[in-house]
Amino acid sequence: MIDYNLISGLVWLACGAAILYLGYLIAVRGRVDLHSAYEESVDPAYASRWAGGTAVLMGVIVVLYGLRELAYGFHPYALGGLVGSLLVLSHVSKLFARGYGPRGKRRTESDG
Repeated sequence: MIDYNLISGLVWLACGAAILYLGYLIAVRGRVDLHSAYEESVDPAYASRWAGGTAVLMGVIVVLYGLRELAYGFHPYALGGLVGSLLVLSHVSKLFARGYGPRGKRRTESDG
């Protein structure tokens, strides 16, 4: 019989790979239109760099969690940490896609 930690870890790895691929498309290929919170008035280079980079970070975290679950099995604190970090990073990614920067200023195409 297959251990459920193996199945769960492989599912997390597949989800992490999907998130990494979408983050790659946004960050490297400049397909910021794939981000659901992207506003057209925001500079696409800024949004793709920051929102895509955040998505890549989310994918890396999910892949690492999947590898951790394959190696050590399920632990509720690890899953809670994963969900909490993904919620925070998702919110930050939406802010970047809407044009809000690290200093709280809104970045638009007219800013140059």
